[in-house]
Amino acid sequence: VYYKKSISQVSMKLTIVLVVLLVLSVSARKRKYSCQYMIDDSEPIDPLMAPKEQWFRQKLDHFSPIETRTWKQRFFINDTYYDPSKGGPIFLQIGGEGAISSRYVTSLEMVEYGKKHGALLVALEHRFYGKSHPLPDMSTDNLIYLSSQQALADASYFIYHLKQQYKMDQDNKVVSFGCSYPGALAAWFRLKYPQVTVGSVASSAPVEAVLDFFGYLEVVDKSLTYFVGEECDNVIRNATDLISKSLATSSGRKFIQEKFSLCGPIQHDLDVPNLMSIIMGDFQGVVQYNNEMGPDLTIKHFCDIMIEGKDSPLDAYAKVNDLMNPSCVDPSYDNMIKELKDLTAWGLTGVGMRQWTYQSCAEFGYFQTTDSKDQPFGDLVPISFYEQMCKDVFGFGEDFNAGQNVLDTNIYYGGQNLPAHSASNILFINGNIDPWHVLSVLEPKSKEIGSYLIDGTAHCRNISPPSSISPPGLVTAQKLTQKTIDEWLQ
Repeated sequence: VYYKKSISQVSMKLTIVLVVLLVLSVSARKRKYSCQYMIDDSEPIDPLMAPKEQWFRQKLDHFSPIETRTWKQRFFINDTYYDPSKGGPIFLQIGGEGAISSRYVTSLEMVEYGKKHGALLVALEHRFYGKSHPLPDMSTDNLIYLSSQQALADASYFIYHLKQQYKMDQDNKVVSFGCSYPGALAAWFRLKYPQVTVGSVASSAPVEAVLDFFGYLEVVDKSLTYFVGEECDNVIRNATDLISKSLATSSGRKFIQEKFSLCGPIQHDLDVPNLMSIIMGDFQGVVQYNNEMGPDLTIKHFCDIMIEGKDSPLDAYAKVNDLMNPSCVDPSYDNMIKELKDLTAWGLTGVGMRQWTYQSCAEFGYFQTTDSKDQPFGDLVPISFYEQMCKDVFGFGEDFNAGQNVLDTNIYYGGQNLPAHSASNILFINGNIDPWHVLSVLEPKSKEIGSYLIDGTAHCRNISPPSSISPPGLVTAQKLTQKTIDEWLQ
């Protein structure tokens, strides 16, 4: 899932992020509705030892018998532990809304699982993200080839040819992994291609598409209270009330411009929700990635700023903004739209914002609004803001219906009722601090589906090795994952 900030506003703060799921080090303005997860890039890797990027000739359209165009899709392989004598399973890390790197096959917990089984460790980049460009640009006409359905077909076609390359039997087992949007893809891969993958580990997987994801901020509200108590939440609410009242007048808008070090004036009505989505995004980000971005970027630290000292609620909120945005915040809706209309801003080392915005409009929604009263961030970011954005960025007509697109996605995959659609061998792992967990499968309706909710962890924490401050539930979840994979591979 991304929160919206310009590259310059974020990249210098979050240098430890390689970018793999959300959002903190990208090439266009960050949007809070992405669910990207992050890989720790703080430890250098010897370029001579790192797996090299490779390329696969992929189909442009898997569902058209007359479309014959192809393109080059990037992937990485780590064969260090590959042992054909053990059956040589393939462990596939599915890429999502950002670029992949060699760390996908060297640094994640999947590597530890794979060592035991002599697995071939593979990561496949999602079409239209990173360096995997099916077409020369991202015009709206070209983006019709960007979809989760095409991505799943990519994975199936790739696996078939990879097995040929390694002289494997086609019945050699495959276990698929993913976290965040790729977690949903992993679950859907097992659902739609059970003949290809024997099981899937779906971490922080938002399998329920939802247009108006007001529940995101409701979890943020609960997470703030979970760690600090209601005082932090109340101070944020008070500050938000003051901001909302100020934005209602021209003099108040000028006051907010100075208080929050904006790059320019608040000139148009749509600048207001754009600005509010940015500054509340500071708290969204720190909740989604709590304890994953360094000691100064945690829920506790942000709340300490809000409730300690002699600052007023508004001044404290401005301090949080200064921490996350050391330069300035651009409130301009027009500038945001202009950035998202850049047809070649691929995001070669980060999240692809135009692409993910398209998928949000065309498939998933996931738009994080203030349409719930059970959160402290006011009511100035309605779903209509994002619906208008979809039309302005991609030129959709008045008959565009994002809600119908979301419904179609849930009809196709089953949403959170996915287990009722003959699914099996899927393990869902979530953290209760992560706002995205409410769109995952928490109570499976089938004994063939597993689920574990970790108390005290945030987005995708289980995909990385535990640390000294990890809660006990994280280790339990990872042991459960290993046990489940063992059973699938028997």
